Amino acid sequence: MKKELLKEYPPFSVLLSVYKKENPEFLDKALLSIENQTVLPKEIVLVEDGVLTSELEKVISEHKKRNIVSYIIVTTAQNNGLAAALRLGTKYISTEWIARMDSDDYSVEDRFEKQLDVIKNDPDLVVVGGQIKEFATNINSIVGNRIVPTTEAEIKKFIKWRNPFNHPTVMIRKKILERVGGYIPFGNLEDYYLWVRIVSSNYKVINIPDFLVYMRVDGGMYDRRGKLSNIKYFYDLRSFLENKGLISLSEKVMGNVAMTMNIVIPSQLRKMIYQNFLHKNRRG
Repeated sequence: MKKELLKEYPPFSVLLSVYKKENPEFLDKALLSIENQTVLPKEIVLVEDGVLTSELEKVISEHKKRNIVSYIIVTTAQNNGLAAALRLGTKYISTEWIARMDSDDYSVEDRFEKQLDVIKNDPDLVVVGGQIKEFATNINSIVGNRIVPTTEAEIKKFIKWRNPFNHPTVMIRKKILERVGGYIPFGNLEDYYLWVRIVSSNYKVINIPDFLVYMRVDGGMYDRRGKLSNIKYFYDLRSFLENKGLISLSEKVMGNVAMTMNIVIPSQLRKMIYQNFLHKNRRG
């Protein structure tokens, strides 16, 4: 008997985006990890960000046929990027809470139950995230953990320098997401930009200490973190943080210098820094 039948939880939806370069096998496992949860979502809103391959369409069709969770498929004629896809998908969400998930990650079996237990006990919460284990080929090959702060005070300190939430783990209240402007294209920093708008508006946010998602990483991830095109968005974000009173001028300058160094260093050195320091394999 499913645990969602034994407890009263607020209804929620899962929001994810898929585009043609995704791996069908990874998508299949990601969707299975949602369908095998101890507490199931009311719906999965899946945005097809541009025309997909027949293999991806087959995976989606097979999961719809399983009829474990209701699927709402939203299609677009061309690929518009993650932020635009999530912004569109938000319009189709029928529940108060939205759970984010990426199409190549795995949620642990009781992820939603853990988050909903926290939400149920605190009606003021707006965002509930958690911790991530990073893996290379399979979930038994952990290459790092991304540990984010758990309390509001710690999150406000952390946001000065780094993204304080693991985006694929979050559950977010829809009306607040829309109130602060929703997902807005912002280079590769659309989620960081969203958290700054929420935190600077003094909404209540937390991360729980539990590992909720296994996130797939590859060598290309470290290359993407060093894309020169990201630097304008990062500088703009630092200025936004300053305008919102979350950082001082000196903190903005220090952050800009650190980000510039991150952009210009070789990819292999960047990978070493992330794996051995920023995403060090801590807490199991």
